[in-house]
Amino acid sequence: MTEVQSENTSSLAVQYMLQEKVEQSNQSQIPVEATEDEKLTGTAVMEAVDDIIKETAAAKESNETANQEESGDPEVEQTPEIKLETAPADFRFPTTNQTRHCFTRYIEYHRCTAAKGEGAPECDKFAKYYRSLCPGEWIDRWNEQRENGTFPGPL
Repeated sequence: MTEVQSENTSSLAVQYMLQEKVEQSNQSQIPVEATEDEKLTGTAVMEAVDDIIKETAAAKESNETANQEESGDPEVEQTPEIKLETAPADFRFPTTNQTRHCFTRYIEYHRCTAAKGEGAPECDKFAKYYRSLCPGEWIDRWNEQRENGTFPGPL
């Protein structure tokens, strides 16, 4: 009854592709030439860019010579090298979550200072461990709790 004319009809995608091809071919056929004024402004722009490049190069050279003159002073301070370390691996805490490790090292440090006194060199390693593992907010909160006598851990 009704015949489908597949030869004459095309899909929307094909129609859009055909329209794009026609538009592209129309654009490529139009020759584009710059006028004399546009050519002059293009060369003026290139000259301005060259001038800016020369100025920045001269400024860099003058800064480098000034830095070399300053570095000749024998009073130059050298900053000490900072060595970043964290707590060593502990077989008691094999998982990725190091929350309990942090808490345990905090408790170990305070037990050590209670037993050996404040500033004992043996306790410094525990301080370094808990400071590298624990967030600062936790440490502040635990210190406040210890001062108030409400710290939940065994000290």
